[in-house]
Amino acid sequence: MNTEFEARREAVVRAWRETLESEPASDDEDFFEAGGNSILAVELQRRLTAALGHRVPLRRLHDHPTVRGILGLHPPRQPRAAAAEAAGPPALTLYCLPYAGSSARIYEPWKTGLPSSVAVTPLELPGRGARWPERPKTELEPLLDDLAEAMDEARHTPYAVFGHSFGGILAFELVRHLRSLGFPPPRRLLVSGCPAPHLATPAETTYDLTDEEFTERLRQLRGTPEELLDNDELLELYIPIIRADYTILDHYKAPESAPLDCPVSVFYGRGDDDAGRDVTEPWSAYGSEPATIEEIAGDHFFLRDAEEELLTKMARHLGAPAPGNP
Repeated sequence: MNTEFEARREAVVRAWRETLESEPASDDEDFFEAGGNSILAVELQRRLTAALGHRVPLRRLHDHPTVRGILGLHPPRQPRAAAAEAAGPPALTLYCLPYAGSSARIYEPWKTGLPSSVAVTPLELPGRGARWPERPKTELEPLLDDLAEAMDEARHTPYAVFGHSFGGILAFELVRHLRSLGFPPPRRLLVSGCPAPHLATPAETTYDLTDEEFTERLRQLRGTPEELLDNDELLELYIPIIRADYTILDHYKAPESAPLDCPVSVFYGRGDDDAGRDVTEPWSAYGSEPATIEEIAGDHFFLRDAEEELLTKMARHLGAPAPGNP
């Protein structure tokens, strides 16, 4: 056995372990499926550089995010595995869509933060999280087709859909798309930090800014970690992903008449200057009944800063016990 290779492999495994605080399940486990993200990829790169004595490009981690791939051994990428069947159907599955440029992994804590009767299923968009190596989509319809492929279980079990900000518009359009494909209606659509569809298209475009202007706009919006904005190599990889979301949002046109055949719940931040009550109240025109609207403490990113309050109110809207109760 090649002892030099084994030493390199052990160094990679150690860097992985120190970054994710867990051992890789195998040399072919995907770093992002194991819990990694773009920021942790930078941490892994730093540890690999120290351990191996040379710099591992982020592009390699992006394209080959396994122990084997980092070592330069590249087996064919396996197709995305279908979700394992649950032992029994949940009372309700809540599909969650992230805000622009974010990974759906932001909803992982909700799996224990919401009652066990609600099965939280984050819907990852191409180009981020475990799907980081995939090309992001810049058109709404292909993205909706992609997301619907991950929701086949919703044809047979009760479900609801949640989205924050840009994710709120995606959630609304996804419900419409699912209904056109013959899915049953969801129990409820829940949106947060999101103006009603006819008010959601930004007055000024973002997708067509120069990289420098785009980065500054992201800094102003405060939804992108500073660690990412301050890392030129990571930003070069990540800007096309965030720009793809803004391309969809900046070109979005709300349907003229599109009430859903399900109720709608809307949450807005008390200090949110862009998505306050004045622009969220009109969501009442888009549901099967007047929307239920709730104020949450915080600004546009209250889903991070007031998570407990949000989850407690969401549980009530979903007809589930409050978090922490059986």
